[in-house]
Amino acid sequence: MNSARLLSVENLSLQTHDRRQLVQNVSFHLDQREILALVGESGSGKTLTSLALMNLLPAGVQQSGGRVVFNGDPLDARKTQLLRGCRIATVFQEPMTSMNPTLRIGEQIAEVLVRHRQFSWKQAQQEAIALLDRVGIVNPAQRARQYIHQLSGGMRQRVMIASAISGQPELLIADEPTTALDVTIQAQILALLQELQQEMGMGILLITHDLSVVARYADRVCVMQHGQLVEQGAVLNTLSAPQHPYTRKLIAASAVQMPEAIIMADQPPLLVLRDISKSYPLPRRMPLWPAKRQTVLHPANLTIAQGEIVGLIGESGSGKTTLGSAAIGLIAADAGEVHFQGQHLQGRQLNTLRRHAQIIFQDPYASLNPKISVGEQIAEPLRVWHLRQGAAVDERVKELLMLVGLKAEHAHRLPGAFSGGQRQRIAIARALAMEPKLLVADEAVAALDLSVRGQILALFNTLRHKLGLSVLFISHDLSAVRQLCDRVVVMYHGEIVESGITANVINHPQNHYTQQLLAAAPDVQQALAQRSAAV
Repeated sequence: MNSARLLSVENLSLQTHDRRQLVQNVSFHLDQREILALVGESGSGKTLTSLALMNLLPAGVQQSGGRVVFNGDPLDARKTQLLRGCRIATVFQEPMTSMNPTLRIGEQIAEVLVRHRQFSWKQAQQEAIALLDRVGIVNPAQRARQYIHQLSGGMRQRVMIASAISGQPELLIADEPTTALDVTIQAQILALLQELQQEMGMGILLITHDLSVVARYADRVCVMQHGQLVEQGAVLNTLSAPQHPYTRKLIAASAVQMPEAIIMADQPPLLVLRDISKSYPLPRRMPLWPAKRQTVLHPANLTIAQGEIVGLIGESGSGKTTLGSAAIGLIAADAGEVHFQGQHLQGRQLNTLRRHAQIIFQDPYASLNPKISVGEQIAEPLRVWHLRQGAAVDERVKELLMLVGLKAEHAHRLPGAFSGGQRQRIAIARALAMEPKLLVADEAVAALDLSVRGQILALFNTLRHKLGLSVLFISHDLSAVRQLCDRVVVMYHGEIVESGITANVINHPQNHYTQQLLAAAPDVQQALAQRSAAV
């Protein structure tokens, strides 16, 4: 065995208790100080394979064959439990569901240090602050006292990385670590992982559906389809000259360009936001001291025409989600006016938007009820608003599931039976059930692989033409914005810094921050060219 070999997976097979094969005879290896990317569509078996390495398979799934060898030592359940959290660590896809919401951030990191490195609680708390500082968290001592929901998406991911490296692992499994992050924060997180890898001598198994990330950061790549490993090799060779049809399909999907967006300037406005602002109280240092407030949204103005798709971009914490939520009355703005179809809505009048405006949340794991079948969750708004009756409800549910690329029989399953990308499609189907006039899509394609993302973008475009649907498309994916949106609005630190026709803003950005965003936008072919030149 190669002395630098860190991990070997040999003929790994996974199946359900009823012998349905999920992963079949998967074999690959990872060397020390190497980044190995595992790519494929949602449901291809990427995450299940990584969970098998840590003996964290979900209930109902078992290993039916093969073995995992770590540092030359075959692993069993007992050995894996001893290694997990210290020598083998993971950065999960969604921090909000993988971290304890009832414990402060510093406490959760300190717990790992106490358990695996025998720190005292006082030492562990100090080291937790140092780790937060190491991963680029500003004011780490203050953040250590906060809860995970109080942070932006980029900071949550940094906290996850701090927790993962606290045990000084030799192997780090990063499962979609930048899925919901904007391009600038994504670049920072991946550069941080690469820096930590060199500093700590780690091997990294990077699970992703983003080929641009693979092209920039990975040394080798493994491609999975339907639970099988169909191709693997060095990144430059595999992405420049793919051998398997599925790999060629993935690469082609990354370069697909939809027809140029239609300008809807002559259409009457559907939604008009005037001077919308929002702030939140900061914790009091002393009980009797006056509470200070943090402004997250400065007075903002936005207009969306009927049938228009407007892109809203900016880094984590810039106020995009706050503006989108205020636009449809999910949160109360401190000041400003909301006009919908020419009517000024205020106070309880904003509830009228519930029927005509829907939102697709960023996190498909937290936005679906884990105890109710997906069919019932899609059917609920149909029944509540009396949009369908009797058997027509079930028929409409089946139509919606097939509309977003799922099967009618999926209606009877619970959300836990689906991958992240499939759950996002379920959330889209539920939002479309109300036949809304306005759809706020908050990172609606962030968790989707390239081919499915293209299908959803095409779906939005079709619904715009077929139903006159207007969309506020909140995204960090500039290629998706370029392909889909008529206009684009750029936000930075709670302010709108630039807006205009998409082609003008993308090709000729005027604001310095917009220029930074575009410079950080990943591109597969450019990354491959840069790496080829560096070899």
